[in-house]
Amino acid sequence: MSTTDKPMRFAMGGIIHETNTYAAEVAGQTPLTSFEQYYGDEIPGIFAGSNHQVGGYIEGAQKHGAGLIHTFLGQATPSGTIEANAYAHMKQAILAGIEQALPVDGVLLALHGAGVADGIEDIEGDLAAAVRALVGPHVPIAVAYDLHGNMTEQMQRAVDISLPCILYPHTDFYDRGVECVDLMVKMIKGEVKPATHVCTLPMLPYIVATNEGFVPARVNALCAQLEALPGVIDCSWFHGFPYADIASPCPAVICTTNGDPALAVRCAEQVAQWIWDHREDFRPQFPSPEEGVAHALAASAGPVVINEYADNPGGGTPGDGTYLLRALLDAAPAPDTVCFASINDAEVVRQAIAVGVGGTLRVSLGGKLGRFQGAPIEAEAYVKAITDGRFVNRPGSMFEGVRFDLGAMCRLVINGVDIIVTSRAEQIYDMEPFALHGIDAGRRKIIALKGANHFRAGFQGLVQQIITVDSVGLSTANIASFPRDHLRSTLWPLHEGVVGALYKAAS
Repeated sequence: MSTTDKPMRFAMGGIIHETNTYAAEVAGQTPLTSFEQYYGDEIPGIFAGSNHQVGGYIEGAQKHGAGLIHTFLGQATPSGTIEANAYAHMKQAILAGIEQALPVDGVLLALHGAGVADGIEDIEGDLAAAVRALVGPHVPIAVAYDLHGNMTEQMQRAVDISLPCILYPHTDFYDRGVECVDLMVKMIKGEVKPATHVCTLPMLPYIVATNEGFVPARVNALCAQLEALPGVIDCSWFHGFPYADIASPCPAVICTTNGDPALAVRCAEQVAQWIWDHREDFRPQFPSPEEGVAHALAASAGPVVINEYADNPGGGTPGDGTYLLRALLDAAPAPDTVCFASINDAEVVRQAIAVGVGGTLRVSLGGKLGRFQGAPIEAEAYVKAITDGRFVNRPGSMFEGVRFDLGAMCRLVINGVDIIVTSRAEQIYDMEPFALHGIDAGRRKIIALKGANHFRAGFQGLVQQIITVDSVGLSTANIASFPRDHLRSTLWPLHEGVVGALYKAAS
């Protein structure tokens, strides 16, 4: 590795997908056409300045005067298992781009950590190993991950610097990207020699926010305390992703020190022990949609957000579940009281376009994409607005500055409830999808949306209360209800009396 004043050159590429393998059983595998695909120099025009790993990589490279050679980036809304040929195509695009860029001083990968392709249950480890084989043992590789990844030994062996984001909602993707570049530059200059230790806990992960008052915030506080110790570069944890039938969908604590393996072990084990001792605190309990709607309508002040946990497109669901929407309609709220976003039904959007704004139509809305989604809602609907489904997330939201294209969208009014219908599944991050369709959501008593937690960044300071409801669904909080055919070990809470070593360690 060069220590001269010659400008450094980094190659960058990535595949970002959170794979819900159970969704593939009802909605099919995820094809290449479901991925946004960006090549070469078009990448910075899309991601510069955004709260995205790549936005952080761009900023970090500029900060250090380094050249950043963009290869390929593929990303898709969470969904079912990736088709084998789709993953192979994206992997080859990255490898070919890096090979063409050689020699490089380092490689930056933008990955999720919970990607599964047909035949490969750890695409991050597979891709990182291929990159390592290509660039050799002495070129540093750094990765910023989603914290809902599943850290594997293959990922750890291939990568020098692994930084999961710390916050959920993930408002620190950009920051972690910049940190990756900073640490890689220090490696190249010989200022840092990473020593990493990982502890993987024998437990399924519950998806819980890191906001104040939630137990992961206490884990993060402990990590920050340990990170302040001399010699500790980073102490953080992968929360894990429970909606995948793979060998080890578990939380994992990762600690990186500057050349002190023993210190990395002590810190990682201390955090892992704390998580294990407090495992029951992670188990959430949510009301049903009907209970949540009744509570929201009885609230003295609004807006009240009701979020539908079990059909969260951010967890790979089809996004056309009808349980919460049906509960809202059954409650018969007064007009202009409730707005809902969104339900994925491209067929209904096409019907609305055919009728036009101001028209009415008979709809069979939602409930088409699998047995977990509930029955379609049969109703008369008024078409209030039609849009192209393109918008940019607002400042302060999780993916601030990121562009979205949900295909043609419409605003329907059914029994006084305003409903945003999309042409593809996506969770809601902020007010923008409502505003796009002429709805001032801040003036409604109830804002109902699909999502588990990312919406909090965009809504937390704008609403009086948040009510999370759960039901049947491909992202239900009842994670023990999913079949597990590929586990390699006994895990809590599936098995009583998990004994022996409290966690599996890897160095």
